Amino acid sequence: MSALPQYGKHLHPQEKMRAMVIDQYGGPDVLREASVPRPVPKRGQVLVRTKFIGVNPKDVVVRKGKFQVATGKRFPIIVGHDIAGEVVEVGPGADLALGEHVFGMINDFAGRAYAEYAAVDASQLGRAPSSIDLRLAAAVPLAAQTALQGLRDDAEIAPRQNVLINGASGGVGVFAVQIAKILGANVTAVCSHRNIDLVRELGADDVIDYTETELVTLSQRFDAFYDVFGNYSFNKVKHLLTPRGTYVQTIPSSRIFKDIARTFVRKQRAKLVLVRSRRSQLDWLRQQIDGSHLRVVLDRCFPLSKVADAHRYMETKRARGKVVLEVA
Repeated sequence: MSALPQYGKHLHPQEKMRAMVIDQYGGPDVLREASVPRPVPKRGQVLVRTKFIGVNPKDVVVRKGKFQVATGKRFPIIVGHDIAGEVVEVGPGADLALGEHVFGMINDFAGRAYAEYAAVDASQLGRAPSSIDLRLAAAVPLAAQTALQGLRDDAEIAPRQNVLINGASGGVGVFAVQIAKILGANVTAVCSHRNIDLVRELGADDVIDYTETELVTLSQRFDAFYDVFGNYSFNKVKHLLTPRGTYVQTIPSSRIFKDIARTFVRKQRAKLVLVRSRRSQLDWLRQQIDGSHLRVVLDRCFPLSKVADAHRYMETKRARGKVVLEVA
């Protein structure tokens, strides 16, 4: 995307927008609708009129206050990270064009996505895929980049390696199965019986029903054990890894940080995905989607006003693929 010195009509910071905010940490009912100041893009930022917003487990964790060391207590807080929408104002130095449809993840602990507008660093956004609508594009950024960074960057997956994905039918898992296949791996997917057909359709070579098979009893060895749900620890599954295998997790905890420290100089390693939104990765994902190599699995879409219901559904951990919000 070349630099385009185009600037929209400046939106005064006192203009208002609709947002879903929290005034305290807690359950889904702490989310409420509010009228808040519309943001103005700073240098390197663009203002996006959001059309759809992805809902992620990270949003739930933030709402509960588990990241409050980072998110603080300066309420109200707008949570949410994934957006898809239209660029309506371009700040100085930002290299996106007015009117361009974009998608991305806001690299901020709290987020700021659950609103009609978001001011976002242009480097955290990419041009939206042309082969899907923005509803599906909003489901991609956080989950797909978590899968990509965990498999390609942390586990360093190579062709013909064996990868196990625990939690293969969830938001991250459906992308992880497909991305592992794109990288040339042999994929063993772990899910419940009702999702076996789905993960097979996504390309899994083998599927394990976790209600029937305990993973620690497997005889096969894997170059990567991608634990999307964080149900296991490195010590519990290290015998399932090859001598240079990697255990990758997506849930921050004291246990995984200890595992990372203990395995820092070992051949078998423990890693934590600390996902960040990057233009280069969004462009790679867009190319895979537009090339029909990567499919977006959407479970359901809620109106923004029903965000509490979306969070309740997320907390059941039964979503098949992704959940999004529509900004009417």
